[in-house]
Amino acid sequence: MVIHAIVPVKELHRAKQRLARVLDAHERRALSLAMLNDVLVALSRSPVSRIIVIGRDVETGHTARAHGAAFVIDQSATLNDALHQAAADIPDHAAALVAPSDLPLLGAEDVIALIRMSGDNPGVALAPAHDGGTNLLLVNPVAGWTFLFGPDSLTHHIVEARQRRLPVHLLHLPRLERDIDDIDDLIWLAQQPGDTSAQRLARMFLERKGAQLWQSSDMPPH
Repeated sequence: MVIHAIVPVKELHRAKQRLARVLDAHERRALSLAMLNDVLVALSRSPVSRIIVIGRDVETGHTARAHGAAFVIDQSATLNDALHQAAADIPDHAAALVAPSDLPLLGAEDVIALIRMSGDNPGVALAPAHDGGTNLLLVNPVAGWTFLFGPDSLTHHIVEARQRRLPVHLLHLPRLERDIDDIDDLIWLAQQPGDTSAQRLARMFLERKGAQLWQSSDMPPH
């Protein structure tokens, strides 16, 4: 199975707005790029044949190219439109793996596990998000597939697969069920084992403004 990975990246000035109470625009920008870096590291160590990053910022393009990924300028209005734009450059017979750029604990082993679940036969493999969304999506083949990211996207993707008579496989991994959107997520990221670029930044932010972060969070200090 030939797999092309697509990594959609939100415009950096709009990223992680729910963290604006405690992180300024420059810090949120740095965190977004650090998470993108971590996702690209994982994908570059996995069996994917090609990585396509789709976004609008110069820094996003620089980060993509530093990892040998193609960079496509996003000309669409929505996330799903952006994914269809990127997928148009993938051969119909190939598979597409969608990996959002805010999964800083993604590992190459997770991508490999998702691929193994799907096997070489046509099918869809998904890693659910804790809120009913989809944090990884592997569809083989990509031809004709409709991306349905958004609220309850896991259910929508499963329905889409069944309508196409494609087998569905679910990969449940706690570290992939949570993306980094709010203050509790940032604290959770800092507390997890590992030393990714985003974890280092999260820990630095916590150390620098720890009291403010804890007061803004529902999680108790340790």
